[in-house]
Amino acid sequence: MDYEAVDEKTSGQSKVISYFELAATFLHIGFISYSLAALGEAKKILVAKKNWLTDDEYLSGVGLSQLLPGAPTVNLFTYAGYLLRGFPGALVSSVFFVFPCFVAMVLLAHLYLNYNDVPIMSSLFKGIGALVVGLVLNTIIDLWKSGVDNLQLTALAVAGFIMVFFLHFNIVTIILVAGIASLAFAYLTARFNWWKASMDKAFWRSKKSEQKPVQATRFVFSRNKYLTMLVMLLALLLLNFIINFSNPTFQKLGNTLFAIGGLTFGSGYAMLPFIQDTMVNQFQWVTQKEFGVALALSLITPGPVTVISAFVGYKVAGIFGAALAMINMYLPSFVVVNIITDIYSRARRAENIKLMVKGIVAAFIGTLWAVIIKLTGSSLIDIPTYALALGAFSIRRFSKIDTIWIVLGGAVLSIFLF
Repeated sequence: MDYEAVDEKTSGQSKVISYFELAATFLHIGFISYSLAALGEAKKILVAKKNWLTDDEYLSGVGLSQLLPGAPTVNLFTYAGYLLRGFPGALVSSVFFVFPCFVAMVLLAHLYLNYNDVPIMSSLFKGIGALVVGLVLNTIIDLWKSGVDNLQLTALAVAGFIMVFFLHFNIVTIILVAGIASLAFAYLTARFNWWKASMDKAFWRSKKSEQKPVQATRFVFSRNKYLTMLVMLLALLLLNFIINFSNPTFQKLGNTLFAIGGLTFGSGYAMLPFIQDTMVNQFQWVTQKEFGVALALSLITPGPVTVISAFVGYKVAGIFGAALAMINMYLPSFVVVNIITDIYSRARRAENIKLMVKGIVAAFIGTLWAVIIKLTGSSLIDIPTYALALGAFSIRRFSKIDTIWIVLGGAVLSIFLF
């Protein structure tokens, strides 16, 4: 069998998740995921609503997504799809997650590049920027509640904030510091009673005594499946490079974005300077103004900010160029996630590795407070924008209204307000 059922005595009746259900779920997440709010939206669906993943699995995926190059949200959903249905699940989840933002960016790029005069956009940028602040704040609070649940993790989260906001450390440095500090905390706790006694015991207990049962079956690793997956990944890479080298334009566009996607750590925002330098300065495919417009458009479309690559690809070679650009942006990390997920899943069960991953996740959650402060400073500039942000936060926090309706309603309201 390819899947192992969860013990029915502890989890109730289990079922295999169909590829259709997997595709529909990640397509839905792709539609409602704006900026870092994607992390909170996906957690509500995959952990709280569907019980496909445990809290620990999801947060471990968040940690892994930060350790790898590429866009963290795409890495996270590739990881989740692999856990549920192996390589095919990883492919389905990642493709359907990025599909909504790809379509939206191609449509907006077409409108801008062909009509070049869309005054309504400035109103949308202003309003949706404010909405994103409220949605991201809600996500940070949710992640903090589940990922920062003791004193040492609180210390690491605060340290993560300080390292980003005041010291301007890069993500690699933060990961190293958080990992080493987590192992040091674990050693002190095990070695010295006075250290353990100095901590408030309430902090050392998990705030959640029980995990919700996982009702989905699990993909089971085997050597044959792993070798088959490696062959398929090799075939994907080979096909991609055959297309890239089919003409000089594709070669420059595809290979450049493949290198950026495979060698840039931190977040989608960390990739932007490299994309800008290559596309504006090196190849002159877009002007500085067009790059600025593309960045603004990426903020009002769902999905990661790296969807900006689709704008550049569309300008260079139409719809096929847009698809080629996005595939090369995400393919390197997709390959890496598939190769290491099983190894990572096994390793994280070791106590020290588990503590290190939890520490890295906590530090990452701390850095999000720096993000929200910067977003607030740039997006909330008057009473209407503050009202939109507060409204988006309150509706998402205290109601069951989906994010997509909050964003659409806020977009319409922005046109009238601004």
